[in-house]
Amino acid sequence: MNDAEQIEKIRQVIMRYRELLDLVHQAIANGEHGYTALFKDVPEEERTTLPEKLLQREAAILALEDLEPLRRSLAKMRFAMRNMERDFEEAHDLTVPEA
Repeated sequence: MNDAEQIEKIRQVIMRYRELLDLVHQAIANGEHGYTALFKDVPEEERTTLPEKLLQREAAILALEDLEPLRRSLAKMRFAMRNMERDFEEAHDLTVPEA
């Protein structure tokens, strides 16, 4: 492989790295949205005044009746992060010399 081809290959890995970082940011934003949604049934006054730990407690009390929103949100993040790990591994492997 000549230098121009090698440079292009590395450039493409760098481009993929940027794409993956953008996907991570989006996944985190989606996770934040899911986290925030866990508090939708907590009265607004409590959402805006309670410290985070007490707000989480209120959400936990409400979740006793229905854990599905928490499970769903965690499952989405678990799946997204598993895919991210695989994608970063693939990009990393492109930088490792072949044996």
